[in-house]
Amino acid sequence: MNDLIVIGGGFAGVTTARESALRGRSVLLLEARDRLGGRTWRADWNGSPVEYGGAWVHWHQPHTFSEITRAGLDVVVGDSASVAGWYVGEERRSGSVEQRDAIVRRGWDRFVDGVREALPVPHDPLRAIDKLARFDRLTIAERLDELKLSDEEGAVLTAELESLAHAPLQDAGAVSVLRWHALSGYSLELTQFTGGRVTIVGGTAALLDGVASGAPFERWLNAPVAAVTRRGDRVEVATRDGAELSARAAVVAVPLNALGAIEFTPPLSEDKQRAIALGQASRGIKIFIRARGEPTAHNSIRPGHPFGYLDTDWVNGDGSQQLIGFGADAARCDPDDLTAVQRELEAILPGYEVLDATSHDWLTDELSRGTWAIHRPGWYEHHHAAMQPAEGRVRLAGSDIADGWAGFIDGAIESGLRAGAWAAALA
Repeated sequence: MNDLIVIGGGFAGVTTARESALRGRSVLLLEARDRLGGRTWRADWNGSPVEYGGAWVHWHQPHTFSEITRAGLDVVVGDSASVAGWYVGEERRSGSVEQRDAIVRRGWDRFVDGVREALPVPHDPLRAIDKLARFDRLTIAERLDELKLSDEEGAVLTAELESLAHAPLQDAGAVSVLRWHALSGYSLELTQFTGGRVTIVGGTAALLDGVASGAPFERWLNAPVAAVTRRGDRVEVATRDGAELSARAAVVAVPLNALGAIEFTPPLSEDKQRAIALGQASRGIKIFIRARGEPTAHNSIRPGHPFGYLDTDWVNGDGSQQLIGFGADAARCDPDDLTAVQRELEAILPGYEVLDATSHDWLTDELSRGTWAIHRPGWYEHHHAAMQPAEGRVRLAGSDIADGWAGFIDGAIESGLRAGAWAAALA
């Protein structure tokens, strides 16, 4: 019998396993996919690596940058686009990124007004919950409605927020924006920088390998878990293929929206069940498009568009370029339908010919049921605190329930550090 079974092989699960193994505990990690990484996934497409999930890091993310240092990795800072485009109704406008950011700032600063009092310690989101609660009760759409912006300010800010939320703005909680802003040093510039400029040499897979190699632990791939049962001083775990395993403790590190697929006996607390039933709101798409046209680095945004935040990832030697787009609803975009992708590309960046496109549908993926954590209204006031305490010898972990960078690699590592130390002390 192992000291610990970890369910889920994303950054949270791998960090949990390493931390417990470093303390001399025997650990078995069960991962349902045929790879580690969870919602962070780097793979080849057309001979080039793409990050289907995850990608960007920043030195404002303390746990991630510590692991980058430990693994001896380096980072690359990407260039800003040469031309920015934005839409007001059907009219396309263009200029420099700085000109568009000046428009964004007018709305953004009003959106986040009050965040310093509501989130005075960004890695402790409940520190001033009495002040945060008024924002936590709002969707992003409701907060936008309070601002009374001009048509241009509203269109530009809406497009920016749709890409950040990766969800319909009427579902996503306003605190998702405030949290990211506060963690980025209460700065619009750094919020944009932390979300899309710095990548790891070797990709997120290099960082994951660095964490996973930090201590020896057993791992099973293609091992989805069906049930977790607490029995006194041990935990029994049943996989879908019929394996029955026991350990002194278990950490369940799977996405919030996928937790409902695991049967817990006895059931998790009612507070946790309510939080799991609520879930988190992200349902967006991250699409990669290879297109032929003028070899200029673009950043174009358009509210309500299927991939309404579109950026040049790189320009190829043959004049084609790779674009990366983010949209609020994966159901609205099929990357295999190149005719539709061409039509939508023309509607946000005219003059380019689609050569190919790819994406992973995290929304229909049963092991994720969504992308990065974007909590719904009421999460911090009513649910966040309930998700972190252990129940007997079972504890939840994951980026979705992190205190700090929820939805990021950093939040996953943070949660894994806590869970691994807890399990080692318990076992």
